[in-house]
Amino acid sequence: MTADNFYVTSDGARIYFEDRGEGFPIVMVPGFLCTTRFFEKNAGVLAEKYRVITMDPRGQGYSSKCIYGNTIQRHAQDIRELLEYLELDHVVLLGWSLSASTVVEYAKDFKEARLSGLVVVDGSLYPASHAEWNHHRARAYDLDNWFENYLPLYSNPEEFYQCFIRRISCKGGMDEDTRQWIVKECKKTMPWSAIELHYDFIHTDNYQSLKNITVPFAAFGGSSEAYGLDMAEQYVKEVQGYSEINAFYESGHLMFLYEAEKFNRCLSNFADRCYNLSMKVNKEDY
Repeated sequence: MTADNFYVTSDGARIYFEDRGEGFPIVMVPGFLCTTRFFEKNAGVLAEKYRVITMDPRGQGYSSKCIYGNTIQRHAQDIRELLEYLELDHVVLLGWSLSASTVVEYAKDFKEARLSGLVVVDGSLYPASHAEWNHHRARAYDLDNWFENYLPLYSNPEEFYQCFIRRISCKGGMDEDTRQWIVKECKKTMPWSAIELHYDFIHTDNYQSLKNITVPFAAFGGSSEAYGLDMAEQYVKEVQGYSEINAFYESGHLMFLYEAEKFNRCLSNFADRCYNLSMKVNKEDY
């Protein structure tokens, strides 16, 4: 790590990122509390063929511990400023879990600027929605359920992390070594900024934004009670242009970790499709 792993946003936050490989760019954004390390089985492999950028959203990992800007909209702007800082174009932008909403927010707010493709990985795009496809704990504006499950992050963190690990584990559970490094990474996020972000997230409706997406779209979904494949299936129905589903049946919320080889292959295939389509469009414009 050096100073070159950070850029400073327009409101003064320092955002940590890792930049590997060369070529067609893929930007990967981890979910709630999580960090670049969660993509350790993906970024290095994919960087053999692509330029892969992973980042710690503000408040998380090595990024600034902000008491401001902890909203989906501001996180989307942070992505915009990162792409501008690195002068990236034709980007495949991926968001996992909570950050699925962030990347769709980016596409909406900035009219898909610098994008060639969009990937959402096992994330609710409107956690408080009453819709049947929504399996989030805040479904149907059950805010009391949200308070019961998320305020322990501040008042009783060990209880919170036990529940958090159970929710994101694969069907066979999680071994102790994996559990320890995941909790260690998540504890780099301060409870107050995390809770503020998550509360904004559950109120944010980015499901309605899907109908305006024009770049190729991929939904990666895990077969689990926490989220479920019907959510991914619903998303692709809303997208007017090219869309695809990549389903994972053995790994739940952490498919990029437990089914890394399949995940990398699916993402690579989608990135190649995006690249070919973007090159075709450029030739037609020329």
